Amino acid sequence: MRRALLAPIIAVPVLLLLVLGFRHDPNSTVSTLVGKPAPEFVLRSADGRTVSLASLHGHPVVLNFWATWCASCLTEHQNLVAAWRRYAPKGVEFVGISFQDSTAKGNEFLQQHGGAWPVLADPDEATAISYGVTGPPETVLIDRNGIVRLKAPGAVADGGAISPSGFMAQLDRLVRGQA
Repeated sequence: MRRALLAPIIAVPVLLLLVLGFRHDPNSTVSTLVGKPAPEFVLRSADGRTVSLASLHGHPVVLNFWATWCASCLTEHQNLVAAWRRYAPKGVEFVGISFQDSTAKGNEFLQQHGGAWPVLADPDEATAISYGVTGPPETVLIDRNGIVRLKAPGAVADGGAISPSGFMAQLDRLVRGQA
C-alpha cells in the first residue's frame, strides 16, 4: 500500500522537471563570452607551427572547434569552406581546433574535403574549456580587436546553430568593422 502511494509522489515531480527542462533550448542562450575579449590561446599545428590569438590580432577570426568523428562537423564543413573562400581574401582568419581528435586526421580531412586553414591541437582541452565548448562543432567569431561577437554551439548549417546565410551576414559585419 505504501509503495502505491509513494510512486505518484516521486513520479509527478520527476515528470514535471523533465517537461520544464525540455522546454529550454540550450543553444538559444547567448554565451557570456559575447562582447568580451576572447580568451588567449597558443596552440600548435601538426607541422609544429604555433598559432596564438595575439598573432591574429587586427583580423576577424573564425574559430571552429570540431572533430573528424563528428557528423555535424561534416555537415557544416562545406559551409565553412564556402565562407573561407569568400572571406579569407578579405583578411578573415580561419582556425580549426581539434576537439578530442588529432591534428593529423584534421589535416587529412581538409585535404579530402577542402579548406586550407590551420588545424590546431588542444591536448589538455584548456582552450575548449576557456571558450566554454561542450562538444563539437562550436564556432566563435572574433572581431579584429579580439572581442567575441558570436558563439554558435552547433553546426553552421540550415537547422543548425546558425544558418549559412546568417553566418555570412555576421562575417560581412566583421569585415566592415561593424561588430
